[in-house]
Amino acid sequence: MRNIEAIFGGILALFVLGVAFFAVMNTSFPSDQGGGGPAPADEMAYSGSATTPTLAATSGQDLICECYDAGFELAGEVDVLSPQYRTGFQQCRARGGVDGGDAWTAGWNARLSGRPYEASCRAYKRRR
Repeated sequence: MRNIEAIFGGILALFVLGVAFFAVMNTSFPSDQGGGGPAPADEMAYSGSATTPTLAATSGQDLICECYDAGFELAGEVDVLSPQYRTGFQQCRARGGVDGGDAWTAGWNARLSGRPYEASCRAYKRRR
């Protein structure tokens, strides 16, 4: 009977070690050497495809409109639980704080509202 317990205990130990190894390999640690942080705003570009969105710093457009427009563009292509949505929201939230995250969400909702012709960053800013 003890041999069976030892076998299952060994399997359980290997499973726990596998989970720990997986967690360590998928964790990113901050570094002080530069290059590990986010790219400067003027080097980022938004890709409207199903790849992970990043925000472009276009001349003459503020961060709130960038976030609003990026959320508006991506809505309808992917669903709200997708990594693309979360990444875009997190980037806007990190760069623009609560206002950036709110603008992303408002742009997303504007496209899905069924009246996208009424939605624009300018209209969003007037309502805020």
